[in-house]
Amino acid sequence: MKYIFLDIDGTLFSPELGRIPDSALDAVAQARANGSKVFLCTGRSLAECNQYLQTEVNGFVFAAGSMVYADHKRIFDHPLAKEDEGYLKQLIHEMGMGYVAEGQAGGYCDEFGYDALSRYFGGVDCTEETRKRRAMMENCFYPEYYEHDEEKIYKICAYVKHGGHFTPLKNRLPEKYTLTVTVRDPDFDDCAEITDASITKATGIAKILEFYGADVSDAVGIGDSENDLPMLEYCGFGIAMGNAMESLKAKADWVTTPILEDGIRNAFLHIGVIEQ
Repeated sequence: MKYIFLDIDGTLFSPELGRIPDSALDAVAQARANGSKVFLCTGRSLAECNQYLQTEVNGFVFAAGSMVYADHKRIFDHPLAKEDEGYLKQLIHEMGMGYVAEGQAGGYCDEFGYDALSRYFGGVDCTEETRKRRAMMENCFYPEYYEHDEEKIYKICAYVKHGGHFTPLKNRLPEKYTLTVTVRDPDFDDCAEITDASITKATGIAKILEFYGADVSDAVGIGDSENDLPMLEYCGFGIAMGNAMESLKAKADWVTTPILEDGIRNAFLHIGVIEQ
């Protein structure tokens, strides 16, 4: 039995298609039917995965390891310190960037962040504003005034126009937080996530393996961006997508084909959890 951890954006979800490729869905179903357990391991918060909560998987690692579910049970919960949220938002604005505060009930966007995400979820060729807004609502992203004072925030994403620099922001962060670049795509604005430095996707994976009494040697991680590096390094076998950042490919045990070239299916074939 394998315990397979799949990133969502750029690994399962294709912004070019605006959905998960059929070959990936079929591969997940076949792997589970053959006895493996599959988990979605994402930087997205719980609410932002609304469309994936009915996916036939065994559990979820949300918010880059800060909230974890296994067999419909929440087994780990670690939001950001509430007193830090306002400071981080102000710091991002001082750098001329936008942000999205990602919480339990939704993602709350300033104007820059909302525009960046609406183009991402609406599809690379989408110019229709109504479609963009609908896509945002479907993924539980809202203007920032929707955020309630008691909402738990698990991470904050900063956005800058493509080609911009995150180093000045990274240098100003308190030591207990870390910044990881997750999107460097000429079709979209660049994105970096700010998370608790003590929590990564590997943290969430460790919680799940402990829950099942499983060994890390049976864990397989598949991803495409820098926030997937702890996952690939922790798992017994790490796979980078063909469309992954070069820095991730260099650290992976194996590189599959890109997402739109049956990347997940080919990865599952390689590790032997499905057959041709």
